[in-house]
Amino acid sequence: MNNLNNNRLNILDLSDEILCLIIEKLNMVDVFYSLVNVNQRFNRLVFDSLYIHDLNMRTIMTINSSYDQTSLIGPKVLSRICKKIIRGIHSHVHKLTVEEYSMKQILLASNYPPLYSLSLINFQA
Repeated sequence: MNNLNNNRLNILDLSDEILCLIIEKLNMVDVFYSLVNVNQRFNRLVFDSLYIHDLNMRTIMTINSSYDQTSLIGPKVLSRICKKIIRGIHSHVHKLTVEEYSMKQILLASNYPPLYSLSLINFQA
C-alpha cells in the first residue's frame, strides 16, 4: 500500500511549464478564484504577464434561450475577484474580454491604463 501512495503525483510536484500549460486551458475566473493565494508559486504563475496581458473574464454559461442565461460565477466570487485581484493587476491588462452580466463590476473595479481592446461577449441584441 505504501508503494501506491508513493507513486501518486501531487500538483505541486509538476514543473512550472506543465502548470502553465494547465492554467492556459482553464477559465481565468476559475483560476483566480481557485489558485490565487494558495501559495507564492501559484501566485507567480497566475499573475504572469502572459495571462494578465490578454485577460479573458468569460465564464462558461448554460444558455437555455436568449432570455434564460445562467452564469456559473456567483456575485460573491465576482466581487472578490474585482476587489482583491483586478485592482492588483489592472495596470497590466491590455486586452479585456467581459460578458454582459459582469461588465459593469469588472470595468468599475479599476482603471485600465494600457487597455487598447475591449471585447464584449454574450450580449443581448
